[in-house]
Amino acid sequence: MLINKSYRIVASTVLFVAVILLIVFSYSNYNLRVNQITGGFLDLSGMDLESTIYSLDGNWIFWPEEYVDPVAAVSLQTTEQGGADHQAYPGIADAAALPAAQEIEVPGSLYQLSPNQKDKIKTGTYQLKIRLDEPGTYGLKTSLVSGAYKLYCNGELVSEVGVLGKAGNEGAAGKAGEAGNGAAEKAGAEEDTEKSVWQPKVCLLHTDERDLTITVHVSNYHCQHGGLIKSLYFGTTENVYYFQTMQTIKSAAIIGIFVGLGIYLLLLTCATSHRKTGLCLSTLCVGSALLESLLDETIFFYFFKNLPLIIPMKAQFIVCTILIISVFYFYKYIYPNQKGKTLYYVVEYVNLIYLVLLICAPTYATASMMGGFCFVLLVLNLIPHLIQTIHEIRRPNSYAGVSLLSIIVLFLLSCAQFYFVDTGKSLHLYVRENAFIIGILFFILCQINILLKDVDRAYQNAKLADSMEIAYLQAQISPHFMFNTLNNVSYFMNQDVTKAQTLLLQFCDFLKVKHKFDYRKQVFYTLGEEFDFLKSYVAIENIRLQDAIKLEIHVKEKLKAIKIMPLILQPLVENAIKHGYDSKPLTIAISVTEVQGSYHFTVKDNGKGMNEIQLRNLGSAGSKGVGISNINYRLGKYCGEKLHFESQLGEGTTISFSYAKEGQQL
Repeated sequence: MLINKSYRIVASTVLFVAVILLIVFSYSNYNLRVNQITGGFLDLSGMDLESTIYSLDGNWIFWPEEYVDPVAAVSLQTTEQGGADHQAYPGIADAAALPAAQEIEVPGSLYQLSPNQKDKIKTGTYQLKIRLDEPGTYGLKTSLVSGAYKLYCNGELVSEVGVLGKAGNEGAAGKAGEAGNGAAEKAGAEEDTEKSVWQPKVCLLHTDERDLTITVHVSNYHCQHGGLIKSLYFGTTENVYYFQTMQTIKSAAIIGIFVGLGIYLLLLTCATSHRKTGLCLSTLCVGSALLESLLDETIFFYFFKNLPLIIPMKAQFIVCTILIISVFYFYKYIYPNQKGKTLYYVVEYVNLIYLVLLICAPTYATASMMGGFCFVLLVLNLIPHLIQTIHEIRRPNSYAGVSLLSIIVLFLLSCAQFYFVDTGKSLHLYVRENAFIIGILFFILCQINILLKDVDRAYQNAKLADSMEIAYLQAQISPHFMFNTLNNVSYFMNQDVTKAQTLLLQFCDFLKVKHKFDYRKQVFYTLGEEFDFLKSYVAIENIRLQDAIKLEIHVKEKLKAIKIMPLILQPLVENAIKHGYDSKPLTIAISVTEVQGSYHFTVKDNGKGMNEIQLRNLGSAGSKGVGISNINYRLGKYCGEKLHFESQLGEGTTISFSYAKEGQQL
């Protein structure tokens, strides 16, 4: 059944909008607010915490290369504006020994404070003071904090993930007198002390005062970007757990949609010429489902707890690369005549080499560095796609415009994902964290519409071919038979007017049945109509052959109402007359019996018969007969059946076949 273009577009639009609404709904049900914290202080007094979750985005206080005593950090004096007095460190004996505190943007990388690549910050202490209406227990959701961290609330340890590496100012090896190989050994030793783990958590923060101070010790010796690189969410315990549950439901729904689309595409294209493009899009769907589970974290880490950081980190980069490669091969297969093949070959080799190097990356640092080039790879792949689609538009290609729109939208949303996640810039949270997934979904739905259009076209061609089979078979019903019939009418007009009239009436009945069905609209007619057709045909032949043909029909009356494919018996009767008649009377007996699940047809004659060689070659690919081959083809297509022949030279031929009851419904 053809899928109307407007239905396809409406269905895709509804699915796309549903996913957008699902994402928005999963964030908006608890009135999520993104705050711009300044000076490491957030005043939530007078705020409605019962129905609101706060994203703790903004400028926190940060001590680079130092694990500040959490008790001392809590005692740090604040100004009336909430800013930190960076010179006062109560509880610390030697305040002058500590580096000056700075402000750092959260979410964001530790490296935003590094003046150059050689002086990257590896460790540090974050601090945020929150003023509340009343003491109590609150919830804090963390996601990716790379590579290891300890989280304190008012100086008390709340959560520890991984094992912190040594701070930059620890150990005698850190003194100014150490240099050269010793410094390298120190750096290696510090890296070895860190155990990086990626594990999202919901932490319970209890405070007996109105002020709640969050202190986070972070080390990052393994990742390209480290620290609090994703948002933290604060609210009542109930709301935070509800928030996490909604995110899990949202991710599970999106994963289900992508997996469903992938299976649908495989089934849609597995038996068509678009198998390769369908496989590419299916890979894109499955990869998107995996990426969603990694980006949301909750589902993935429900099954895999306390994973070393390198596994999910490499998994994200590898999946992103596979998605890019899937899009590349999709365009390669859907546009086989590439514009600029050299560029395609170069990009293809770069993609595969990059994927192999990424998989083989032995360390955190190497994998993280390789992952940093993922965006460059995306831009590199975009170039040949744009060139090809623009070329197809100019040809013109009817769906190249949709294809161009889909790749541009995917690229722009991918850029937004890379930019906003890496920089932590303020934007609606549901857009900032889901832009890439939205872009992929839009791309897939556009390509599905294109594939469905081609599948519809193939279906129309197949339907036309079926119609033309019948039309061709009609044309094969002996044009010379009609010519001879008209000649006989002309002859009998002078010899026997009554015979001429009878012949004309029989010929009219023959044509009436023959052309009763319109091969463009219907495929089946009743068995009774086929018998009427045969009777007219044999009557006309008997006028020419002087009643030498006897047609016997053995069938119950109720079976004459069954629907069969047209012209399935007439070619067999025609062949019996054409090849079996030999100057002596010819009897053709047709019987139809009902057996379990099917009808059994038999066409038997007492004509010349066939020898073994003729019988073996009958209906083969090299056979000249069109009728037998056509019937075998149609029986095989509708019923999984074919004609069976039995014949003996000089005794006649029997042809039989089974016609499945469900075949008449096809």
